[in-house]
Amino acid sequence: MPTRFTTGLLRWLVLAALALGPTMAKAGDFATLESYGFSPDGQVYAFGQSGIHDGSGFPYAEIFFLDLAEDRFIAPSPIRVRLDDENATLDMAREEARRRAAPLFAEHDPRPEAGLLVFAKPATELSDDPHRARFLPRAIAPSPDRPVELRIETLSLAGPSHCGDFGETVGYRLVQIAADPGAMARLVHEDTSIPDSRGCPLDYSIAEVRVLERPDGGFAAVAIIAVEQVGFEGPDLRYIANPVPMD
Repeated sequence: MPTRFTTGLLRWLVLAALALGPTMAKAGDFATLESYGFSPDGQVYAFGQSGIHDGSGFPYAEIFFLDLAEDRFIAPSPIRVRLDDENATLDMAREEARRRAAPLFAEHDPRPEAGLLVFAKPATELSDDPHRARFLPRAIAPSPDRPVELRIETLSLAGPSHCGDFGETVGYRLVQIAADPGAMARLVHEDTSIPDSRGCPLDYSIAEVRVLERPDGGFAAVAIIAVEQVGFEGPDLRYIANPVPMD
């Protein structure tokens, strides 16, 4: 059954095709997600996104360092680069973002090989439920770990004033479902407002979950949330991250 996420995408593509008629159909900008990994102590997670802006045609690249315990970005991230030059390339934008983030990489030493990708659902995947992720924290059989389940729900919230022209905007709630009978579900995150950095969000899905077995015991985990938002030529896709408690 189509979800609101996929239905919204199809709606945008159909409208774009109708508007353009016999010309080449255009679509929104789906950012490329890149995981830079956890710091060795599991206290920090770093990731990036990049692409070609669908309105200007200019390349952009962004890098985020997330303090998992505090659920906050580590300054000077988020680092956002857009090269407003028709001769600029995507590689140039990525290199500039990495240059600006060099002190953060040096201090926190994120490692792409650290941790395990335990759940992944790219935007092209049309099966199953994009609002649900169920996984084990380690690749061990038979597993000594209990499954973890996350669910994401949308919340009707007002976005920036210009968003009213594009329909309802939404925030999200991320919940960790109780694993055992009688246990309580855990609220991981709930929006009370929509930050300007999200633009005009229309829907959310769980794109990835990554887990690191910390050297001092226990797990560090992060969920990457895909944000469908209003774009210039169709829906854009961007990524945000939430720490996931695993104790």
